[in-house]
Amino acid sequence: MEVFSKITDEGRFPDEGYRVNDTAKAYCRTILDVVSAHGVREVVCSPGSRNTPLLIAAAARAELHKHVVVDERCAAFMALGIAAASRKPVALVCTSGTALLNYAPAVAEAFYQGVPLIVITADRPSQWIDQDDSQTIRQEGAFANFIKRSYHIESVENPSEEDCWYVNRIVNDAMTEALSRRQGPVHINISLAPPLGKTIDIPRTAPRMIRLLEAEPMLSNQRMRELADYAAGKKILLIAGFMPPDNELNRAVAELASLPNVYVMAETISNLHLPGRNWNIDTMLSIMDTSDKDSLRPDIIISIGGALVSRMAKAYLRECTEAENWAVGYFHTTVDCFQSLTLRIEADRSAFLRRLARLMRRDSRPRRSAYSESWQKMAEKSMVSHSWFLKELPWCEMSALETLLNALPASANLYLSNGTAIRYAQLLMNGMPHACYCNRGVSGIDGCTSTAVGGAMTYGGLTVLVSGDMSFSYDCGALNIREIPDTMRIAVVKNGGGGIFRFIASTSALEQRERYFCADPEVPVEGLARAYGWRYLKASSMTELESALPSFFSAEAPKSILEIDCDGILSAEILKSYMSRNYLRQC
Repeated sequence: MEVFSKITDEGRFPDEGYRVNDTAKAYCRTILDVVSAHGVREVVCSPGSRNTPLLIAAAARAELHKHVVVDERCAAFMALGIAAASRKPVALVCTSGTALLNYAPAVAEAFYQGVPLIVITADRPSQWIDQDDSQTIRQEGAFANFIKRSYHIESVENPSEEDCWYVNRIVNDAMTEALSRRQGPVHINISLAPPLGKTIDIPRTAPRMIRLLEAEPMLSNQRMRELADYAAGKKILLIAGFMPPDNELNRAVAELASLPNVYVMAETISNLHLPGRNWNIDTMLSIMDTSDKDSLRPDIIISIGGALVSRMAKAYLRECTEAENWAVGYFHTTVDCFQSLTLRIEADRSAFLRRLARLMRRDSRPRRSAYSESWQKMAEKSMVSHSWFLKELPWCEMSALETLLNALPASANLYLSNGTAIRYAQLLMNGMPHACYCNRGVSGIDGCTSTAVGGAMTYGGLTVLVSGDMSFSYDCGALNIREIPDTMRIAVVKNGGGGIFRFIASTSALEQRERYFCADPEVPVEGLARAYGWRYLKASSMTELESALPSFFSAEAPKSILEIDCDGILSAEILKSYMSRNYLRQC
């Protein structure tokens, strides 16, 4: 009974019986009604002509909160940020032509993150495709390789009851697909013919809603006992990649981690809040010699979450050739990143790990293990050298970000651009913020700012983006989004372009590095901040940074951009020195 009442509440039609000035296109009314009935409350729209009926339909629905963003790439990443932070589906609406192609980077990121975006694109009638008509391309199936499912609707002027039944059915199917098991984006492409702006006065009526009741995602008691009995005598390393915050999962992992034969490596964007510094993975691995690694090799690797940031962790786990890998959760395919996958466990992660921990606790074998203690000693050893190294630093990216990240209010949501920003966070944070995000599904630099803006619009507290100057310049159109709240903060590390290319082995020694890879964008941070109405702060030394941070993080301050000016070449050399396995010997 509780399940049904919950479904009924979520599917409640808020405007039943009200008359509205709506689009005359019945299919567009159906699309917006069905997505609303399935829980969509945020719609990110971009202006256009062909999508006029969809925009009229969105405007007519008071239960939908509409955001208008001209740049479709910014719009899609903003929608991704809203959906990821709220953990609810968000709809996108755009016109025909290249507009929908600008959605592609965010749609791909949403697919690999498992975020439900409902992508609704207006199209030209099929007879005009490839006929030199303006804003006309082959839209059907445009996202086929990185979307859960695509749907195409050929609009008709006077649809029959069967036509309307068909559209209702496939939009219901799209919402079920987006929200079931491993969630993700879906694409609804609808061809629309003139007249596009015709409206009618019509009563709102609840659409037919097709609900899905999924079976409880758990293994049988017998199978759980078999797995727990097998794992009880083994050394277990749990590795956690990116995931949304989840209190229940956090408690389950903590319960498993309390066993002496289990150690947890959790990246910052796993959003696991555990005792200790489990996210300082590279700090620890960088000081370990061959004998250390051999002694700490696990028998079982339990992997949860998405892709890892740490290349050192991936390299180490691939060296553990005798280990088994159990991947727990829902996946779009067989993911064998560590080349040792033996079990795909399609189950709710929290329930599985909690039951595994409780069943293993009844066994005496885990209590005799010193596996977790050995890892903890290695972690403590690594922090001695870490502290020593930071104490000797001049002004550089590492010293600046260590100061900034550890002054971050605990209640803040932290967003990190791809490149060195996410890597520094893995190394330097002393504690976890409220939540931590980075677009690591595809790991592109496009859309980092827009994603953070979407997150800031969803979260009531402080939202802080730490970005490199290349990522910032790539997505500076996000600064023009109208609804950015005053709780938004952006720290831009201005280091002369893509600092990651001065660090990674494939490009760091190339003579073409600075021009072709780092490609200094010479981004006018101050000019952009002032042009778009942001408060501007700058730090070119530790004294200036420490002076700026209280104001930067102040809850009373308006939206702000802090430019942190560092020598990129020096900073890269310092980071390489830190990551060298030999630096501990200098302590």
